[in-house]
Amino acid sequence: MIKKSISFIKKYGYVFFLIKSIELIAKFFNFNIILKLKGLFYFKTFNIKLGKNILINNSIFISKIGKNITFYPNTIFEFGIDSEFIIGDNTLLSYGVIVSCNKKISIGNDCQIGEYTSLRDTTHDYSDNGIPMKYNLDISKEIIIGNNVWIGRGCIIMPGTIIEDGVVVGANSIVKGHLIANNVYAGSPIKFIKSRI
Repeated sequence: MIKKSISFIKKYGYVFFLIKSIELIAKFFNFNIILKLKGLFYFKTFNIKLGKNILINNSIFISKIGKNITFYPNTIFEFGIDSEFIIGDNTLLSYGVIVSCNKKISIGNDCQIGEYTSLRDTTHDYSDNGIPMKYNLDISKEIIIGNNVWIGRGCIIMPGTIIEDGVVVGANSIVKGHLIANNVYAGSPIKFIKSRI
C-alpha cells in the first residue's frame, strides 16, 4: 500500500494525491451525513433532503420546515436577518430554484416548484425620486403559496403573490397577483387558462 502511494505521488504529484485522498475519505464517511448537518445548521432540522451545491447566504433567519422536504442540487437561498421562510410537508424545490426572501415566503404542503424557478419577495423601487434608481429602497411583500401547488419550470414569482391551493402554473410564467384555487394559469404576464375541476 505504501509503495503504491509513493508511486502515485511521483506520477501525479502531492496536490492530486491529497485531492484523491479527501475524496476517498468523504466517500468513506458518507457525504449524506455532511448534507444532513448542513440542513440542521441552516434550517434547524434533519427533515430535509439536500442536493449538492446548495448555496445559502445567511444562517440567521426564521424558518419553519415541515417533514419530507427535498431541495434538489444547485438551489440558491438568499435570506436577510429578518427573513421568515416557511415550507410545509412533502414539498420539493427542483434543480436551480432561487428563493430570495427578505420579508416572508410561505409554501404549503405537497408542492412542486419546477427547476430554475425564482421566488422573490422583494423588488427594486424604480419610481422617479430625483435620485438614480439604484439608490431607491427595495419594496418587499410577502409571497404565499398554498397546498398542492405545481409551479412549472422557469417561472418568476413576484412580491405580493398569493397562489391558492391546487393551482397549476405553466412553465416560464411571470406570476404576480392572486391566483384562485384549483385553476391552471400560464403566460407572461400570467393569465387564467382553465379550471382543474
